[in-house]
This record gives sequence, C-alpha cells and structure tokens, in this order.
Amino acid sequence: MKKIQTFIYVLLMGICFTACQEDDFGSTEQGGIRIALADGTAGVDVTTRSTPSELFDGLKEKFKFQIKGGDNYDQTHKWTDDVITLAAGVYEITATCGTEQADGEVGFDEPCYTGKAEGVQVEVGKEATAEIDCKVTNALVSIKFGEEYKEFAENAYAQIAVRQEDTEGRRWDPLTTSAYFKAGSSLTKLKVFKDNDDSIGADILTDAQKDPDFPETFAAGEHLLITLSVAKKDGNVTFKVSKVEVDKVTIEETIPMEWLPKPSVSATGFDENNSLTFAETETREAKLDLKLASALQDIKFKFNFQDEQFSLDKEKEYTWSTDKTEIENLGITVLDNTVDLNGLLAKLQTNAGTSTTNTIEMDVKANNRWSSEDESANRTYTITCNKPEFSIAVQPGNVWTKTFTIDEPTVTTGNAEVLKEKLVYQYKAKSADDNAWQICSGGLEQVFSEAPANKAYQVRAFYREGIASNVVDVTLETPAQLPNSNMEDWWIETKKKSNTWPFDDKTYYTFHPYAEGEGNSSWWDTNNDKAQGGTVIANIWYEGCFASCVSYTTDVHGGSKAALIYLSGCGDGYANTSGSYVGGAMIGSLFIGSYNSGIVQGHSFDSRPTSLSFWYKYKPYNSDAFKVVVSLKNGDTEIATGTYEPSAYSTEDNAYTQATVNFNYTDNTAKATTICVQFLASNKTSLSGSDFAWGTNINYPTIGDWTVHMGSVLKIDDLCLNYDK
Repeated sequence: MKKIQTFIYVLLMGICFTACQEDDFGSTEQGGIRIALADGTAGVDVTTRSTPSELFDGLKEKFKFQIKGGDNYDQTHKWTDDVITLAAGVYEITATCGTEQADGEVGFDEPCYTGKAEGVQVEVGKEATAEIDCKVTNALVSIKFGEEYKEFAENAYAQIAVRQEDTEGRRWDPLTTSAYFKAGSSLTKLKVFKDNDDSIGADILTDAQKDPDFPETFAAGEHLLITLSVAKKDGNVTFKVSKVEVDKVTIEETIPMEWLPKPSVSATGFDENNSLTFAETETREAKLDLKLASALQDIKFKFNFQDEQFSLDKEKEYTWSTDKTEIENLGITVLDNTVDLNGLLAKLQTNAGTSTTNTIEMDVKANNRWSSEDESANRTYTITCNKPEFSIAVQPGNVWTKTFTIDEPTVTTGNAEVLKEKLVYQYKAKSADDNAWQICSGGLEQVFSEAPANKAYQVRAFYREGIASNVVDVTLETPAQLPNSNMEDWWIETKKKSNTWPFDDKTYYTFHPYAEGEGNSSWWDTNNDKAQGGTVIANIWYEGCFASCVSYTTDVHGGSKAALIYLSGCGDGYANTSGSYVGGAMIGSLFIGSYNSGIVQGHSFDSRPTSLSFWYKYKPYNSDAFKVVVSLKNGDTEIATGTYEPSAYSTEDNAYTQATVNFNYTDNTAKATTICVQFLASNKTSLSGSDFAWGTNINYPTIGDWTVHMGSVLKIDDLCLNYDK
C-alpha cells in the first residue's frame, strides 16, 4: 500500500533582495514591492499528491496576493516575478492558494495555503522585498496497507465524514488521494471496503480512536496516517488498525514515495490480449490510461514496427523525458495521465497492401517505481494494420460509345470518406499489361474525345501501390449509322393490276427505299402501299391513284438521290379524280420499320446516339410544317425520344437546311434494343380538301409524269446519328 508522499514544496525565491535599490518607477511618488514565498518557520505543512518538481513548476502561479495599505489601496494580484508598483506607504500582504473546505466538507488532494506579511514599507523610488511565510491551513487523513497486504489494497476504497449528521460519508480512494478538511474538525466516520464490495469492510474509526495519539480535533497542518493490516478467518477478510501516526511535516522535508503502489496501465480500444486490428484509413481510437498514485515521472517505449514508413530502432529504449519529440512524431501524445495513440493509428499503413504488425512495449514510472515490477503484467500492445477492402462496379447502362461511368465504390473495411477522397480511378485496354493503367479523365468517368477503335477496357479504383479494387471489364458501344443514310439506294418495283373489268389492266410503279432484292433486310419502308392501294366493291375492282407518295428525287444535298415525301389527296383505293376530293387523303411517311396494313416502326439496334442530324428542303402547301420523330426502346419500354417540328411556314425553301433531333433519355441505365425514326410530310392530324392541290403533275424519275392530288412536299438527304457520349 502506498504512503501518502508528495508534499507541498513552497517556493523559495532564488534571489531575495536584502536591500532596497534605486529604480525608475515612472513617478517621484512611487516605489515597489517584489514578493517572495518561504516555508513557514513553524514547520506547519502537509503532504500532497504533487511531486516537488511539479510544485516548483506550477504552485507559485496559483497563489493570489491581497495588498492593503497606502492611501486606501486594496487590490488582489496574481503571482508575478516582477515588481509591483505602489505608492509610498505601509502595506499588509496576504498570500493564499486553494480554497479551504467548509465546515463538515471533505476534499481530496485539495490543500489550502496561506501566509501574511505586515508592515511592509514602500519608499519613493525604491524596491522592497516582502517575504511571506506560508502554511497549510487545513488537516488531512491518509491510509496505507502494509506491503504484505497489497493484494487487498488494489481495489480497496473508503468512506469518510467529518460531521455527525453525515451518515453516508464521502467515497474516497485512499490509494491515490489524501482526504483534506477544515482545521478544528473531528472524524465522525471512517470505513474501509475491499473489492468495491460493501459487504467486505470494517469501521476502523473506533480502533483508531483507541490510540492515545489520535486527535479529538485536528489542528492546521496535522496529518493522521493510519496503517491497516488484514485478518482472514473462515474465508472472510477483516481490516484492522495496526498503527496510528500524527505528523506535522515541513515543506522542505523529503519523504520517500516508494511505498506508494506501482503504476499500472489499462488499455482502451484493445482486446483482452492487448491487441488491436484495423484497416488502413479506418478511424479507430485507442489509448493507454495510466493509474498513478503520484505525478508521472517518465515512460519508456520500445517499438517493433513492420510498417516500413517508420525508421525505428527496435533495440532502442525511447524515453518520454529525453525522446519526446521523436515519440510525438509517431503520433503519440501524453496528456492527463493518458497515452493517446489516435495520431499513430491514423498514420499506420500496410506495406504495399501487406499487413503490418506493430508492437509497443511500455514501462511507466511514478512514485519512484516502474510498472515493470510486476513481471506477469502484459505491457506489450500489438497493433495490426490490414489493407482496406473496397470494390467497384460498372453498370452496363453507364457504358456508351466514348464514355463510361464507374459506380461509387463500395467500402468493406476502412474509412469510406477517407478512401473516397484519395482514390483515383484508372482504365487500360483489356489486352494491355499492368504498366498501361491511366487515370480516368473525369474522376469516376472516362470520356474519350472520339469513339476509340478499341472497345474492350478494364477499370479499377486505386488507393496506392498494392492497394486497388477488383478489376472490371468494360466494352464500349459501337457507334452505328442507319443503313441508306445518304438515301442513294432505291428500287422501283413494276406492278400490274389485271382482271379489273370493266377497266383495262393497269401497270404502275412502287418506290422502295432500298436496293432491289434487299426488301427482306431493309431497315426503311414507306406507306406507299396505302397511297397506291385499290379497292373491291361488289366484286368489282376500282383502281386507286397508283402514284407513290414517297419516292426519290435528283434535287439533292449530296450524292445523286434524296427522298421525296408528299401529302397525298388519295389512298386506300380512292381514285385520283380531277374534280372532287375523296376520303383517302394521307400524309406520306418514310420510316424505319415495315408496312403491313399499317406502319410498324422499329429495327433492332444496340447503340445509343445522342441526336440525329439530317438535311431537308420543304415546300409547304399554303402553310404547313413537317415532322420528324425518333425513339429508342429497350424491349417495349421507351428509353429516349425526340421530335423535330418547325413552326408552320408558307414559303418554299430554296436550299437544303440541316436540322437535328435530340434523343432525350428518360432512362440512362437501360441499353437500347430498338431504334425508330419517322419522317412525315406534314404535322397535321386531320386533312381537308384545302390541304392539297387537285390534279398536280409530278415527274417521277424513270417512270415519267403522273397526275396526283399533292400537298406539302418534304425532301430528306444525308442522315447522321451523332454520339456525344
């Protein structure tokens, strides 16, 4: 058990002025006082838990000085080594440190010091020295166990009271603190318990009071030291008073501290084996709490680190007193009897992804004893740093023709925020070796200026050498163009209607937007079948207009052919008569898909363009506007749409103009399976006789002139799908 040792070491000023000296006080009416503290000559002082060195460093700064006198001067000053300037006169100076306990109150390691100097003469232009004798004004009690009973002392606690009505008393750890109370008080309760167990204890006050030295009331500076022994009977433990001592100790006296218990260390953040395992970048907290009976004197460290970033001599014994800067550079700090390892944990790394095991062996010194006295104590702390684990993915929908986007990484171990701040994202051609990794141009996104010829890539997230995510394969979409985009391929099919009595057989022609023989594989089609269809009424065939509403023209933007689409005044078997409007009026259409008793749009397609550009020339009838509609689908679900529809106008274009339809994606994650494009000669939803001219002559390529009811005419050439992603 520990003896309460450390004492008040009131400071003697190193230099005391024995005579007044001349000085410049800024006024002929002023002088000054320099204050020095001294040990009370009566020798009234008590021990505290502070070491002499600690007191020397900090105690004097805790003193306050009340100065009265002169011309009604009454002020309180903090400690200063400098001269206090005062007007000439006689002064009284009272020094105090700490606050004396109130009646019936107990404080732990809370001594109160006081002293007074009277009749201090301050003369004009001179400096006087006021030497103040200081004493402790309160009293205290300490408890210790004999060395042979230390196993019972480690977890013992006490209850103490100094007033009769305080039946519970105040809980007290007598191993690490002294109990202070106001002089003139009497002890009314003193009980000691073992292992934090209220059932294992003893009232030692009665036994202590039997000793003739036991004071009925305590004087200032009086220190009661009770030594306990332990009796065991039938498995029960009883504490007994073996010795009572009452001392008055001067400040200058040195009392050995070795009787205090050895310091010990408890770990926070480590497991029961003093081990801590974490991932690099992971935010963890760990500290070593020092259980000390007096002020910390020193710490020894031995480091055995596998982490190659630290150049530490594993054979060297580093001490806090001499190697503090080197230890703090590791991220280790010591404050308030705590060794904080958080800064070290933040620095520890793997060796290029290989786990590192780093050990710290620690020995702590306090009250002139080292924690290593207990050979069985585990004073080695092991910190294992593993590499962080994180993974990436690339959704198929995030891969376009010249852009791909990596998903936010999934962090399994490690601090996600720290990792994401430091990760870089890399790509390389799948066929390239590991020296070819390049950083993505936009963080999680890689954008190529042009669609690369190579489509197969690999991507990863990279932290530092040896620490990277899984590798993901990425295949870029291939930017495809629509077949016959230049509108150069056409086939004029010759047809004949026979057995049309009472009419003669009729030869007519249908224009198809593909080369001869490619009808089954063509992407493009028209609604010419609707425009040219005849009808049967009462088993009699009635011919239609026999004129294609979609054909080609040699009035082009580029090449030799362009599509020509017009609004027709007949269709569905209505004849192309010259004097009357019939009900088969229709809007000519060129589209991707097929015609089967109606327009069936779409063709399989697996790229995702961002827009469609085309060249057009328009001749509106009266006032009109054409319309272009595009669409991409995934299965039956539309993922992007676009429409180009200029404002209606009435003046014929005299030159080709380029226009663009943007694909507006409503779903950026789905792949395309089908593309749809449709050109319409008019955007009107209902037609009347005023929408076309009757009996208009049209000169078709190859087949010559035909008379038709014709409205607005749209010419289309040189289509291009654009890929900005």
